Amino acid sequence: MWDYYIFALENQNNNCMEKLIFTPNDSNAFTSEVMHKVVLNGINFELPEHIWDTIDDAFANYWNVEVGFGGYPDFNSAVRSISNWLKKEHIVFPIDKIADIVNIMFDWIEQIPGATLDEGVSVVPPLLPKLFDFNEPYFDDYMTDFVYISDKLKEFYPNTYMRLTKLFNIMGIEWGEAEGTKDIWIRDYMPIQLDSNSYLFYKYDPDYLKGTSQKYVTSAHDVKAIFTKIFKGKKINARRTKYKLDGGNVVACATHKVLTDKVFMENGKKKYDSDFCESLSLTLRSHIIFLPWHCDNSYESYADVYGHADGMIHHVGYNRVLMSNHRDFFPEEADKIKCRLENAGFKVTEMLFDVPNPNRDFNWAYINYLQVGNKIIVPTFGIPEDKQALKYIREANPECIVRGFRMRDIVRNGGGLHCITWNIWK
Repeated sequence: MWDYYIFALENQNNNCMEKLIFTPNDSNAFTSEVMHKVVLNGINFELPEHIWDTIDDAFANYWNVEVGFGGYPDFNSAVRSISNWLKKEHIVFPIDKIADIVNIMFDWIEQIPGATLDEGVSVVPPLLPKLFDFNEPYFDDYMTDFVYISDKLKEFYPNTYMRLTKLFNIMGIEWGEAEGTKDIWIRDYMPIQLDSNSYLFYKYDPDYLKGTSQKYVTSAHDVKAIFTKIFKGKKINARRTKYKLDGGNVVACATHKVLTDKVFMENGKKKYDSDFCESLSLTLRSHIIFLPWHCDNSYESYADVYGHADGMIHHVGYNRVLMSNHRDFFPEEADKIKCRLENAGFKVTEMLFDVPNPNRDFNWAYINYLQVGNKIIVPTFGIPEDKQALKYIREANPECIVRGFRMRDIVRNGGGLHCITWNIWK
């Protein structure tokens, strides 16, 4: 396995050799340009430009179409597919050389974090230099102007309710109570806003609520009644899907929606099932990035039983994403999360804290903040990490007003500020 490549390129101006270093960890490791250099560095025969271009097209078709998102790449089938492609293009090229090229490409891809799962399942198509256009229209938190909280917040956490609504008023954030809820986690069961006038209703039936008294579970019937009351007299485009989703596991990031791959298990699908991926993308009307998630033992310290993307990342404008300190809990998984976001074109900043005794009971929750337009409220806990977290978020959102809000009580029960709010564009 290769740790890195050093490529020597001739500098036409001074006739010297300039060394360029590429590693599988680079954000552009999946691009055709880098793959081309990797192949040229590894072969001992001539590879004309036009033949490489055709092999490049053939491999992209093999990986993206024949294997697909969640398929099983195989060396022999890749060689055969590329060979057939070359024949259709009336190009004669020895199959042993095709095999050498494919072997080099597979070796490289195996080293790119997040490119394949341990069992060899493909995760991200490698040969797309730009996966989407950030100029496409999209909807995110910056476009919202109103926030709802559950009417149960006042009953279950009266002090938090009083302080939070007071802060809303001080910051000039318009807010209201959603009447008829049965628990405070309004983010998870209320519809997902897709644009200024479209909402997606979904099946809300999370495994972490199994065994919970129905007295505290907000049902689909409840949600419909709550939504109808909020938008009474207003024409709304309400769409429905049969899929199980949690609102906390759908994070808008520019033209993407980000979800953890728990969504496959919840819907009884094989992980990265290509048909499900395509259908879900059409349902959410956006590209999708799936972040890795695991919970092998729900009783394990810091086990993530919820699998919500809003506990991992927050979009901070254009192609920038703020990421939690997931690395402190699961470093290998954090590498994959970061890599998948970078492969989609995002610049990722991790919120890593430099304090003597990190408080992991609370410091995961800063990322679960609320943004309504250019106003941001960040959960704080009276711990040393507070100051650093606020600095991260202010630097990532320089155009926003950022305030802290103490809320140990809510976070002790597994959720943050984003979880107990539902911000929309009214």
